[in-house]
Amino acid sequence: MIQIYPFDTEGFFLGQPETLEPDPGTGKYKIPDNATNIPPVKDGQGMWRPWFDSEKQEWIEKADQKYKDSLKGPADPPSPLDQLKAQSAATMVQLAEAQNLIESQAKMIADLLLMLAEGGET
Repeated sequence: MIQIYPFDTEGFFLGQPETLEPDPGTGKYKIPDNATNIPPVKDGQGMWRPWFDSEKQEWIEKADQKYKDSLKGPADPPSPLDQLKAQSAATMVQLAEAQNLIESQAKMIADLLLMLAEGGET
């Protein structure tokens, strides 16, 4: 018994390997015209959209980046913990901005008071 990899009329892998039994009379394997015993891998890696080149007897990757992105689907929504972390980070940024503003205003008030104490002249 061997595994074969069927492909459609355009040469694209159908997605599931099949097992093939040898011919009971001859003991030889008769691989159908729309299949191969070559696995659809390249450099030891699987492929997104394998296409079989019958002349070269090899699988070729036919997926472009747009096709790959279309298979990924939407991202999982953030967990409640991740949402709280994001809110906490945003609050910390707002707090730091508010603290900087307070320090800036305190310096401005101190400068104005000093100017008044010196007689109001610049």
